[in-house]
Amino acid sequence: MRGRTQLNLFHILALGMVLFTIIGISVVFFNRDSFASTVWVATIVIFITLVILTVFLFIFTSRLISQKEQAEKQARDAAKRFQIFFDASPAFIEIWDENFDPIECNQRTAELFGLSDKMDFIKRYAEFSPEYQPCGASSDEKWVEMAEKALKEGTVTFEWMHLTSDGKPFPVEATFVRLENDGKTVIMGYNHDLRPMKAAIESEQSNKAKSMFLARMSHEIRTPIAAVLGISEVQLRNKVMPPQTEEAFIKIYDSSKTLLNIVNDILDFSRIESGKLPLINNEYDVASLISDTSQLHLIYLERKNVLFRIHVDKNLPTKLIGDALRIRQIINNLTTNAFKYTETGTVVLSLSCEREKENKVTLVISIKDTGIGMTAEQIDEIKGEYIRLREHEKSFVTGTGLGLPIVYSLAQMMGAQVELTSKVRAGTHALVRIPQKVSGTQVLGQELANSLQNFESSTWSMPKELTFVPEKIPHGNVLVVDDVDTNLYVAEAMLESFGLSIELCENGQDAINKIRQGNAYDIIFMDHMMPGMDGIEVTKTLRNMGYSHPIVALTANALKGQAEMFIDNGFSGFMSKPMDIKLLNSYLVRFIKNKHEAT
Repeated sequence: MRGRTQLNLFHILALGMVLFTIIGISVVFFNRDSFASTVWVATIVIFITLVILTVFLFIFTSRLISQKEQAEKQARDAAKRFQIFFDASPAFIEIWDENFDPIECNQRTAELFGLSDKMDFIKRYAEFSPEYQPCGASSDEKWVEMAEKALKEGTVTFEWMHLTSDGKPFPVEATFVRLENDGKTVIMGYNHDLRPMKAAIESEQSNKAKSMFLARMSHEIRTPIAAVLGISEVQLRNKVMPPQTEEAFIKIYDSSKTLLNIVNDILDFSRIESGKLPLINNEYDVASLISDTSQLHLIYLERKNVLFRIHVDKNLPTKLIGDALRIRQIINNLTTNAFKYTETGTVVLSLSCEREKENKVTLVISIKDTGIGMTAEQIDEIKGEYIRLREHEKSFVTGTGLGLPIVYSLAQMMGAQVELTSKVRAGTHALVRIPQKVSGTQVLGQELANSLQNFESSTWSMPKELTFVPEKIPHGNVLVVDDVDTNLYVAEAMLESFGLSIELCENGQDAINKIRQGNAYDIIFMDHMMPGMDGIEVTKTLRNMGYSHPIVALTANALKGQAEMFIDNGFSGFMSKPMDIKLLNSYLVRFIKNKHEAT
């Protein structure tokens, strides 16, 4: 508006100059004397001067006006950009005046406190801090202290406890920065929500506690299982016994091994954390898979009035490639559930296949029962979490309730499909379709299929690992350190089959004393968890004494990362309990036989 006014004045002046010139010309024309000519010349000079000055004034004034308008526009644009950034920023930002009262905040700040309108925060900001901070200081006093420090030093960062609109406390890291705004000093505050970070820290601490718990539970649970397996193996290897007794020991051995596999899956911390179990695909014998899984459930026939039937497709390949352990676990879990929830009636296990390509099939596993059944809601719950159906009503139901959820998890890992249909008081049908590779061209055939269906191949046979013949190493000298008598018994019996000289210790201090007395051993097998000094402490002590002979750790912990941990602490190797005869043989050959042959 101001620019337009100045422009109009220029027009008036220009018009005046034109009129003045016309008048001057008229005077000269009608009064042609020398004086009039002089006046005319003076008039022309004045006119031209005024025109030049007017034009210069116009250009100068217009430029000043343009610069000012541009500056004002830039200021408006900057303010607009700041406001856009301020409102859209993911940070939680507030602006406070010199009296430490809020004058502005962005929408994210309102959302941080559970508010829909940022004006609610500005009006009620005093409600969003507790009376006292966790350090014990008054919130009002500490707030003023931090704001004054920001005004004095320019910036300050501190932790603060806020309250949401519904009164729930939450921690933030607050930063105050002193700024100048329109000639006034203000404080801009930034809040960093610490809840995610603290949740991560708590989760890490929880994971560490869980790791320690699982390590302890792994040891406590696996120790007795390892003892049962070890004693069974010793008896089966070294004792001549009646066929019925031998069959009983084989049943104990196989059942304990299956239980140990399940315990390993549950207690392996790294698997739990990652949410998956590793798949180990190898060639496996389909007939053995069917026979092994069916045998484990024969015991139910002695306890319940339930008929157990098996249907086997004669066209099943004899050899498949996949994770037999996981497939066995799926069949075991589904069949166990079927028996668990069926008091009378029938449980039917069926195995067949669907040919996909030349070297691929879909293994179809079907388990039907006539038990209590489930509702559609219960089936949906099973897919997401573990439950034990109608536990408060069915006292005969036992177990952890992990069976079906584990089946779903394993099936997902293998790219399999699980269909579960059920009707209350009419039974349940579980159908699992697992893609597998085929090894070879042979199929089971009718005769073998009939044998499996009639349990004729269910005669308990000696496990293959028990037929392994250990090498004789009569010149070896071995020390075993373990605080559990049963473990010492098993270790001694297994080592005797190698023809070794064996000494036993029940604690780490006795082992240290033996070394101090000048005894040296070709190899020491050292238990990890012992009262008093544990295996790691004993090994470190021996290494510090200069003992350099091999020390192999024995542990009931089945957790990942154990081998590296033992090696880092001075051990020469690591064995998980129960002692595997083949791994034991490899250690003895490596540290005793090969060493003696080399010398």
